[in-house]
Amino acid sequence: MEKSEAEDHLCSLSRAAAQYKKILEHESFEKDAAHQELMQQRKDASVQLDAAQSRCSLLEKQLDYMRKMVSRAEREKKMILEKQVQLQKEEDQNWLELHAKLEKLEMLEKECLKLTANQRIAEDKIKHLEEKLCEEEHQRELIQDKTAQKAILSVQNTLLFLKNDSFLVCISDTVHQPQYCSK
Repeated sequence: MEKSEAEDHLCSLSRAAAQYKKILEHESFEKDAAHQELMQQRKDASVQLDAAQSRCSLLEKQLDYMRKMVSRAEREKKMILEKQVQLQKEEDQNWLELHAKLEKLEMLEKECLKLTANQRIAEDKIKHLEEKLCEEEHQRELIQDKTAQKAILSVQNTLLFLKNDSFLVCISDTVHQPQYCSK
């Protein structure tokens, strides 16, 4: 009976050991599976980390490129603003010069109008003086003609008076050149 109990007990222990072995194998299998899954997760996480680092590196490069572009754009903007300021100064200077030239032109036009008016006055005076000179010339000719006629009459009277003398005075057409002739 003890032997049979011992055999039953041995069988029961053997079953318990087989069951324990099965449980241990199952746990070991689950541990291996969990370890495998953990390794896979680690590998996946490492791949994701590498991908994230790669994206991060790419994003940093893009950020550097964008910073350079912004910096270049700001420099260009500053240059354009300086150029606009310079162009505005030149435009203001040109406007001032144009304004000064227009004022000078206006002054010259006024001076030209004055000179034109003075020229007209001078031309009118010259014309008046020419007319006066012409009139005086005419008066002088009339006076010369009268003087010549009086001189001729005087000479004729003198000739009549001198007929009895030894010479005659011959008068040509001009009073200024008397010629003396003998009798």
